[in-house]
Amino acid sequence: MIKVLSPAKINLGLWVLGRLPSGYHEILTLYQEIPFYDEIYIREGVLRVETNIGIPQEENLVYKGLREFERITGIEINYSIFIQKNIPPGAGLGGGSSNLAVVLKKVNELLGSPLSEEELRELVGSISADAPFFLLGKSAIGRGKGEVLEPVETEISGKITLVIPQVSSSTGRVYSSLREEHFVTPEYAEEKIQRIISGEVEEIENVLGDIARELYPEINEVYRFVEYLGFKPFVSGSGSTVYFFGGASEELKKAAKMRGWKVVELEL
Repeated sequence: MIKVLSPAKINLGLWVLGRLPSGYHEILTLYQEIPFYDEIYIREGVLRVETNIGIPQEENLVYKGLREFERITGIEINYSIFIQKNIPPGAGLGGGSSNLAVVLKKVNELLGSPLSEEELRELVGSISADAPFFLLGKSAIGRGKGEVLEPVETEISGKITLVIPQVSSSTGRVYSSLREEHFVTPEYAEEKIQRIISGEVEEIENVLGDIARELYPEINEVYRFVEYLGFKPFVSGSGSTVYFFGGASEELKKAAKMRGWKVVELEL
């Protein structure tokens, strides 16, 4: 049996530039890998993908990716996958996309790399726009739907705390609430990202997070509580995770326990 770790990400800012001809939205974002992981176990056996939280196999991005891998390569996959989910679904942390990228990269290696890095990137990107980032990791600017990546080194370090409410945010619902007034120019977003890369985290903005707070009162409650504690809150992706730079106080931990929020303290 092989064990691999599947990291989460946060978005250190996300801007929507407009609509692409495909109907998808064009975004600009700064991805940051964080040390918060799902644990994935791979063993030889009948192709099966299971999780500890009961995600139906046919809905799992990993299963979809493995079936597509079989179709493209003509190679039958004889591996059973078990995913210990620590990263909640619908939290804006890219857990499912990370699982997809990590498993397909490992299975490709185990089978002698029938797919090139570019082919692997195209495969996972066809299933999830966030997935190619997890083949790269660390920090990267995401353009297009998020899949056109530019690796960068940021000046951001120190403690970061995630606060995750008990609500799953629907990315589709958030995107469908976008209006033209939410769009910004590429020049505006590029300037913001360069400032954030240099360590000016107060420049972080996320229009999807603003919409998620309107759609899901649970997210806004966390956001307002973090503000009350004296920290500047940020939303990752389309929610539901709210994060801030700093450690978790006893007051936050107590409130989280009462409200069922998950608190994760990390070091960047």
